[in-house]
Amino acid sequence: MPPQEFAFAAPGTEEMTMTGVGVVGAAVAGVVEGVIVKMAPQLGALETPFTWATLLGIPAVGIAGALTMKGMIGDLFKGVAFAGTGIAAYVLPAMLIPEGLFGRRGQGQLGAGQGLKQLGMGSALDAPARAQQAAARSGIEF
Repeated sequence: MPPQEFAFAAPGTEEMTMTGVGVVGAAVAGVVEGVIVKMAPQLGALETPFTWATLLGIPAVGIAGALTMKGMIGDLFKGVAFAGTGIAAYVLPAMLIPEGLFGRRGQGQLGAGQGLKQLGMGSALDAPARAQQAAARSGIEF
């Protein structure tokens, strides 16, 4: 068997079509998965099943379609499989790892104590509220 050459070449029609169709499949999968995961909290008790079914089901559908279809439809399903797997790999660790496992310790609201300076009433933190009150007195609307 001859050794393989390593070279750069301009992509042909087939490679461009395969890439374009895969990107379209990935975009569709991302939009569908994003909408379902964003909508899931409004479903109440069905939030968890919808989220898990979406995060695991879309990559499974993409893989099944990529393995059983040929041509442009197979390329479309490859994009769905790649995007679905990427989204699941991004979201699942946040769902499975307990909160604060890798976060900084000691975060939270602090009470007054030694070494803690509390800002007075004229501080910069209440500047937006003061600006709104001043605008309301002068009749300026934003």
